[in-house]
Amino acid sequence: MSSSFSRLDWFDNVEQRPHPWPGLNWLTAMLVVPDVKKAVSFYEEVFGFVPIFELPDDHGELVFARLRYRGCNFTLSQESAFNFEGGSPQTTNNIPPFIFYVYVDDVDKLYAEAIAKGCRSLAEPDVQFWGDKTARLADPFGYRWDIALKVV
Repeated sequence: MSSSFSRLDWFDNVEQRPHPWPGLNWLTAMLVVPDVKKAVSFYEEVFGFVPIFELPDDHGELVFARLRYRGCNFTLSQESAFNFEGGSPQTTNNIPPFIFYVYVDDVDKLYAEAIAKGCRSLAEPDVQFWGDKTARLADPFGYRWDIALKVV
């Protein structure tokens, strides 16, 4: 099957080039939230993500943070700080058109703990046809998370 798409030259050999920010991945998700400080606290306490960088604005308010989970990075950005076209899912009440799929060590335990700490259940733990046990949660900021464990 032929395609009319062609790769941009910049992406050639990208894996062999050093990243301009040491320790970062070439592809990093950015979540827009109304309160970066609150989001950092939530993701650190509930999901065990590790904050690795924080950036305050000129008034000392935290407007950007980078977190890591098992070698993967993602960032949090204040919705009012970087001229985003839209707001966060929490502010707009829109469902984001993507789901984070995260492998964990114990789906049932994390699911119960996440519900107790402010997540909303979207699907209870169940074994899927592809062999993963999954559960779906919405975090307090409106983002959706599938937590998974390979069981088959």
